[in-house]
Amino acid sequence: MPSCHLHLFQKKGVLLLTATCAVLIYFKEITFFYFLVGNFFKKFVLSIYRYKPHMSQDRFITLITKEFTNELTASEESELAGLLQDPLLKARYDLFKAYLSNNQSDHSSDERVFNKIRTKIAQQEAFPISSQKSKNKQYLWKVAAAVFVLIIASIAIMTYLVGISTRQIAYTERAAKKSFTLPDGSKVVLNAESKLIYPKTFKDKQRQVTLVGEGFFDIAKDPKHPFIIHTEQMDIKVLGTSFNLKSYPDDPFSETTLLTGAIEVTLKDRPADRLTLMPSEKLIVRNPTAKDELPESKSSAITQITHLQKMDNTVIETSWIFNKLIFAEQSFVDVSKMLERAYDVKIDFKNQHLKQLKFTGHFERESVTDILNALRLVEPFSYTMQDKKILIY
Repeated sequence: MPSCHLHLFQKKGVLLLTATCAVLIYFKEITFFYFLVGNFFKKFVLSIYRYKPHMSQDRFITLITKEFTNELTASEESELAGLLQDPLLKARYDLFKAYLSNNQSDHSSDERVFNKIRTKIAQQEAFPISSQKSKNKQYLWKVAAAVFVLIIASIAIMTYLVGISTRQIAYTERAAKKSFTLPDGSKVVLNAESKLIYPKTFKDKQRQVTLVGEGFFDIAKDPKHPFIIHTEQMDIKVLGTSFNLKSYPDDPFSETTLLTGAIEVTLKDRPADRLTLMPSEKLIVRNPTAKDELPESKSSAITQITHLQKMDNTVIETSWIFNKLIFAEQSFVDVSKMLERAYDVKIDFKNQHLKQLKFTGHFERESVTDILNALRLVEPFSYTMQDKKILIY
C-alpha cells in the first residue's frame, strides 16, 4: 500500500485517487481491492496520458490526505495553499474534494461531479493566459478525463467483483447427479456434467439463473418475480411450473420439456419471437455451435415442438432423474453421449456410419458393457474397452 494512502486505509465507502501512483481505491469492508486493481489502473493512466509525477506532487498528496482526515496543521494549510497555485494540482484537488464531499455513497452522480469540475476549469480559462499556461490546461483536461474514466472503471470493476462474491455455482461431474433447493424455495436436480449459476439471494425483480447442461426445475410460484433461466441458445421465463431443460454445449440440439404450468421461451438469435409451451410439450432448438454430423448452420432457427414420449409409463425426457436410461429411435452417437455422461466413459467411433444407427432401449441398473452388448443384438457392431475408453467399430 503506498504511503499516500495510509491515512484513509481504515475508512469505508471512500474513493481515493493519488497523483503520485495514479491508483483509485474504493475502501469498503475489503481493503485487498487495491491489490486487485491497483497495478491495472496505474498502467492504464501512465500508458494513455504519460503522467510523470514530480516532487511537489508527493508532498501535495500527503497534504490533501491530511486535510480530508482533519489532520492538517496551520503551517501545512499554508503550504497546501501554495501548491494549489499549480492549475494541474488545483483541478485534481477540486475533483477529489467534490467527489469525497458529495458522492461517497451515491455513484450515480459521477457525471454531475465531472461537469462541476469542467465548469470550474472553463471559468479559469476566461482569464488571459500565456501559451505555456494554455498547454498546461490542455494537459489538465486530459488528466481530468483520466480521473473520470478511472472513477467509472473502478465502480464497474468493484460491482463486478461484488457480483462474483454473491454468486453460487452448483456443479456435477460425469456419472453424478445433484439435488438442491434455491434461495426462493425452487427445487433443482442437475444431471451429470452440468452447472447452474445462481445468486445467494434473489433481490432483483427477476429471479435469474444460468444453466449449462441438463436440469429438472420445480419453480416456486412468485408472480411478482418471474424466474428466468439463461442458456446458450435460449431464455426460459416461468412463474411457477415444473420442466426439464437440456442444453449441453456439444449437443446438436437443446430441449425444453414442460410437465406442468406454462413457460415462455425466447431464442437468443430471434429475440422478437417468443414461444409459449403448454404441459406435455417439448421444444427442440438447433445448436449451431455444436460439433455434430448435421449440416453447418449459424442460426438456431430450426425448431420444432413435439409432445412428450413415454415408455413403460415413464416420461423419457425426465427418466434420468430416477436413474433410468431410456431412449426411443435415438442415433447411436446420441446414445453414446448419454452413456458417456452416465458412466464417465469416453466413446469413439472407428466406423463413422455406425453413428447413425437408431436404437430404442430402457435400462436401469445395467453396466455400460451390458448396455452395449444389448444394443449389438439389435444392430451388429463390435467394441473394445480399455479403462474408460471405448472404441466402436
